[in-house]
Amino acid sequence: MESHPETSPSEHIKMTDQVVNPYRSDSLPLPKLDDKIGPNKVQAIIGEGGSAQVYKVWHEGLEVVRAVKVLKKYSNKEARERFLTEAKILADIHHPNIIEIHNIGFFTQQIPFIEMEYVEGLSIKTLLSQTQRLPLSVAISIGYYLCQALHYAHTKDYTLYGKVYRGLIHRDIKPENIFISKDGIVKLMDFGIARPSEVSLHTVGAKIMGTLVYLSPEQLNGTTLDHRSDIFSLGTVLYEMIAGKRAFPQKTLTEIVQKKTKGIYVPLHQTGIKMPAKLSTIIDKSMALDPADRYPNIADFGHDLFKVLRLISDHSPHEIIMDYQHNPESIPVWTPGKENKSLNPALIIGAVSAGIILLWGILKLSGVL
Repeated sequence: MESHPETSPSEHIKMTDQVVNPYRSDSLPLPKLDDKIGPNKVQAIIGEGGSAQVYKVWHEGLEVVRAVKVLKKYSNKEARERFLTEAKILADIHHPNIIEIHNIGFFTQQIPFIEMEYVEGLSIKTLLSQTQRLPLSVAISIGYYLCQALHYAHTKDYTLYGKVYRGLIHRDIKPENIFISKDGIVKLMDFGIARPSEVSLHTVGAKIMGTLVYLSPEQLNGTTLDHRSDIFSLGTVLYEMIAGKRAFPQKTLTEIVQKKTKGIYVPLHQTGIKMPAKLSTIIDKSMALDPADRYPNIADFGHDLFKVLRLISDHSPHEIIMDYQHNPESIPVWTPGKENKSLNPALIIGAVSAGIILLWGILKLSGVL
């Protein structure tokens, strides 16, 4: 019998052969028009950031429009973990002013995606680019709903990776993450860098997460964060909606950090916008340099905003937003001395008391009493 010399497996591999990395960014193209992402057919690209791309899709099974967020940096371990953590967080959140998630999956079996509700409307960033600033009552109404959304997020229990956490910090409150639907519903989006109040789930070292002009001073300093960081960021967004310019408009990183970490900005009442004095005080409190000087919780922030709204309008926040969407000119410009007093409890009590005294006097004079 003829024998053949044994060969090792390595001898059958050519020197030019290479092991292909399936996570390499240039080996797996992102979805394009008419591609299928799970049960969804891509209709359009509606948003793109540094780490993700968002598509408008048609869910063929349910026959509804949805949005799908696809991770671009799918080869980055930390980015993948953070993306999937966002999905877990959103899956446990059910609030009318926070985006809803429906499913997660993998495009081409490697690229993770999150399927969520599609909000037909405009972001605050887009609104401000079109109008420069919003009427006082509209800005306050939006802020009021954001306080409700964040109060829910800040106080809810979350189960993540087998552990229960109390409360969540969004960490990325900014105009492009806030949408107003065509039905006048305020929606807070993008929980991509959110984390539990007690601990950071993913190590990021010295890297600053979020958008600099809206970050709290403690985010820039790398000090311990709690829910008051979101209060600061919401204050900067409200400032911009009301004033039509950023509280920290500096162009360079060094300038922004210097001004923000020293709490230096033009107070809202000095911007030339007519407003109740209380409103400027509220914004100043939300943007205090020391977290201890801010509102202790977002609910108190929202409560004070609602009280100021009642000085300006007797309409509900939703009515105000809807009226603005249908006819921006219908929203009156607030002028000093024209506070709405129709629902002021002190005035109501005073009027009732005066009426009782007057009636008593009439009856007394007429001899009835």
